[in-house]
Amino acid sequence: MSSVAWELLAAVATGGAVALGTMWYLGRGREPAAAQRMRRLSRETETEPRSRGISWEELRRRGPSSLPLFRDFVLQSAWARRLGLEIEQAGLRIRVIEYITGRALLALVAFAGVWAAGRSTTTFILAIACGAAAFMLPALWLNSNRKRRRDQLGKQLPEAAQMIANSLRAGFAFQHGLALVSDQMESPIADEFARMNVDLNVGSSIDEALHALLARADTAEMNLFVTAVLVQRGAGGNLAEVLEGVAEQIRERDRLTGEVRTMTSQQRFSGLVLALWPALLLTAFSILNWEQTSLLFTTNAGLILIACGAALQVMGFLTIRRILDVEV
Repeated sequence: MSSVAWELLAAVATGGAVALGTMWYLGRGREPAAAQRMRRLSRETETEPRSRGISWEELRRRGPSSLPLFRDFVLQSAWARRLGLEIEQAGLRIRVIEYITGRALLALVAFAGVWAAGRSTTTFILAIACGAAAFMLPALWLNSNRKRRRDQLGKQLPEAAQMIANSLRAGFAFQHGLALVSDQMESPIADEFARMNVDLNVGSSIDEALHALLARADTAEMNLFVTAVLVQRGAGGNLAEVLEGVAEQIRERDRLTGEVRTMTSQQRFSGLVLALWPALLLTAFSILNWEQTSLLFTTNAGLILIACGAALQVMGFLTIRRILDVEV
């Protein structure tokens, strides 16, 4: 077996070991959220109780920029304001200018690194492609954080709505229920309700604070919660019963979503296998017969075939995922 084949085999083994280690770390048992909260509450009762919220320094940190020129650009640009909202939805503690500058620097480093490897027309085109890919990677990371945070908010909202309803039944005001959620629940739902409390404390009305909450946590569950509270404020009624109904409806929706994912799990796994199978076969053929397989990597026709095949595989995988993404 040639040295290239051994190097490829070592790279595949190293990648497999890293993947298995990552899966083990992510899948290892963690203490349930309820147990963590009970342990934290029992520890806090032994000391002086404290109030958790968002400090003014943190709010200032979330501003667009510390420089007046960039601050005006962010505040006047619809694209920059939308980007700032996406950063808040992802729960990141960075500013818009810092995010844009980081993406630009990452693209520049990728472009310069590839271009320095060999100054030719092919290398220049490859450097542009790598720079564009590096520029888009933070956007994919941002969208991934937004999706994960939205899922966490949807799972925590039924308990938060029930907690506010219990507070109202005990005779407290609606804002006291918000403070109770921000003090006793975990992030990200606690951060969002703490931010809403800050908005109310600085003079915003409940309607404005609710609309701002929905803008930051744009999920179907939060939309149901905000709509129910706004309708009750306009039409009247028992808000505690309304919030209990919202919590029950969200739990039922989560149950139906789980059943749909269970019924489509086999199809989703089949789509993943179909997407990974050609790459596994290419790796196996490269190890067994590198002299023939190397033509795919050393000739223009082979590179074109690999690019077309990879694009079609990605399109097929995304199509299968889109078909199986059933809205409940």
